[in-house]
Amino acid sequence: MTEKLIHWEQRESIGILTLNNPPENYLNEPEFVSLAQLKEWLMDDVHGLIISGAGRHFSAGADFDKIRRQSLNTQKMKDSLLKGNTLVNFIADLELPVVAAISGICFGGGLEIALACDIRICTQRSLFAFPEINLNLIPSLGGLKRLQNLCGHRNAMEILMRGDALNAHLALELKIVDQVVEGKDCRDIAIQFLNSLIHHRPKKVIQMLMRSFRNAERLELEEAQKKDVEMFCELALEASLSTKNLMLY
Repeated sequence: MTEKLIHWEQRESIGILTLNNPPENYLNEPEFVSLAQLKEWLMDDVHGLIISGAGRHFSAGADFDKIRRQSLNTQKMKDSLLKGNTLVNFIADLELPVVAAISGICFGGGLEIALACDIRICTQRSLFAFPEINLNLIPSLGGLKRLQNLCGHRNAMEILMRGDALNAHLALELKIVDQVVEGKDCRDIAIQFLNSLIHHRPKKVIQMLMRSFRNAERLELEEAQKKDVEMFCELALEASLSTKNLMLY
């Protein structure tokens, strides 16, 4: 059932994952696409990933009526949320650049997905919120930490405690998004931007550069430097061997 609420397409070397449950694109499950299926799609010649929503909105997050029903089985709910966290963490750790193309509403779990992306591009009419507090809940897919990393402890606390919607320009000011564009749909702009980064770049080089970014975020400086040196030497050797092979012809 979950897979029917996701649309996948590939444009050259860019994979496009669309949340396809309009009009609000509610997430049917925290694991909104199976991790195994996503890994299978990414095994193709995909050098970068776009995540967007079908129609007017990115995603209004979880269907809270469904959450209330699921809450009667605590263990099942825990298992479901842990699978969702594994998926969102996989996206955040992906060794490919990931861009969220955000139109309209980006609330709750939808915002948590967007925050796991490397770059967020939105329209002038986009709205952002963590409304969980208004239902006596809290974010559950890592959104609190990712929001805090972007806009600081005080701003994150105010956003989460108030539960109010932020417009696109305030979201840009708070570094929740990286670019605000005109029009109702920013997916094509996101695709153009991502293509400008990866066009004609070997996938392995992209992956190693993204791995270096991830290491810089999570590792101590000296450990990250050692890993950068290892990757540099591996790429340099491959480039040298490739040059020698070309000289043979």
